[in-house]
Amino acid sequence: MSVTAVIGGAGKSGQAVLSALAARHLESRSLTRAEIDLNTGVGLTESLRGCHAVYALAPNFHQDEVGIAERVVAAAKDAGVTRIVFHSVLQPQVSAMPHHLAKSRAEEVIINSGLEWAILQPCAYAQNFTPEVVGALGYRTDAPFSLVDLADVGQAAVRLLTDGATTYGTFEACGPTTSIAEVASLLGWEVRERAFTPADDSYAQKCIAAMFAYYNVHGLQGSSLALKALLDREPTHAVSALKRR
Repeated sequence: MSVTAVIGGAGKSGQAVLSALAARHLESRSLTRAEIDLNTGVGLTESLRGCHAVYALAPNFHQDEVGIAERVVAAAKDAGVTRIVFHSVLQPQVSAMPHHLAKSRAEEVIINSGLEWAILQPCAYAQNFTPEVVGALGYRTDAPFSLVDLADVGQAAVRLLTDGATTYGTFEACGPTTSIAEVASLLGWEVRERAFTPADDSYAQKCIAAMFAYYNVHGLQGSSLALKALLDREPTHAVSALKRR
């Protein structure tokens, strides 16, 4: 039986992919820090043996995105994995956001891997937002976002893992464009802007500061057409996703 490994299976993205695989009665293997070390590659090859595909997720704001991609590709080849799907980000080419640009370079590693590959580029998740988050938002509340439902991302990931027609394709995962102000209004949440001050000078905090500065000017928008095609239905609106949570 075909087995799909999900790197980062303990996180919310990995959990969404695992749930979508389970809903299709597809066998999966969740790989977490208990089994693998993405910083060194220790445990990767052994954990991937017997798998035909791998869904590759890196930790948020990791300083070595490219190195992780290289280690995952090398381990996948050693383990006999034939297909890799990479979890990227919407608009990875935007240089104003360092962690987006790092995803772009990691995508190049995947594209040149010699494996069958596909890339998913999700927008920010609707589920990232709570009354507490929107009550102290670090950028303008009316910035446009094509927020995506996490469950839709999981289902799209499974399509990329199982459908050969998606091989060598890059797919945006975007929901209908809205704003945090609109979402909060429809949910009855109070929304307020505040200036973001980094907690320290770490890479992650610098990335968040740069991201919020970009969001404040541009938001983050993409087309929902690719996700509609992957799901065979309209993508879920952020408000519907949050009402379901």
